[in-house]
Amino acid sequence: MSLIRSHHEVPTRLGRSPSRHAVPPAAPSPRAASAGRRRPKRLLGVLGSALAVSSMLLVTACTGTGTNNGVTVVHAGDGDNDGLHGTVPAQQLAKPALNLTDTDGNPFDLRERTKGKITLMFFGYTHCPDVCPTTMADISAALTEVKPDVRQQIAVVFVTTDPDRDTGPVLSRWLKQFNTTFIGVRGTFDRIRTQAEALGVPLEQPEVQADGSVLVTHGSQVIAFSRDDRIRALYLAGTGVQAYIDDLPKLTAERSGPEAR
Repeated sequence: MSLIRSHHEVPTRLGRSPSRHAVPPAAPSPRAASAGRRRPKRLLGVLGSALAVSSMLLVTACTGTGTNNGVTVVHAGDGDNDGLHGTVPAQQLAKPALNLTDTDGNPFDLRERTKGKITLMFFGYTHCPDVCPTTMADISAALTEVKPDVRQQIAVVFVTTDPDRDTGPVLSRWLKQFNTTFIGVRGTFDRIRTQAEALGVPLEQPEVQADGSVLVTHGSQVIAFSRDDRIRALYLAGTGVQAYIDDLPKLTAERSGPEAR
């Protein structure tokens, strides 16, 4: 898996640095994050994976400078996404077991824990100052707007890309800011990277810089799995709350993926 950074990219820097790259304030509440969000600056890169759709270009980096940096997508496909706001991949890979652990340290099998549900999965980390909290906040806000019977059929799984700092308690507390039903998952970095890249999500080892800050680069797509445990759609960074509100009822109405509509 190769990740090509543009010369405009400013990577995430977190930790003890007293500069503007230092650890940002605590993640905003879901309401605040959805309400006055600053949208990311345009960056460009290439994702070469089985999930690439037509000529889709995807930047996968979380930026922690406090500026309007982030992720963007240029899609040159035919625009036919089965009536969904999400991008439907040409190859609908199977939902993995993951075989990681939950925030209580118990073995976590993704297929078993989310069986029969529409599953939204995201790879990110709790110190992320922009893409990760806003994505979780948007999904949470959408879940409060859809009907209860739709909401009950959705599982949201957040896999940390920074397991050394995202301990079980840290990950659990962070996710509860957004929604108490969100599931946090962790494990060794090598295992997480293997699982992420198998799904087409680029992920790089967190790097401690000379000033003590930490650089983290990760893919930022939300992967939606259908009831038949196949990837149904990808929701790229910048997807708004309304897009999720529109699509979640459609996804839950499908019995077993697009062929059963």
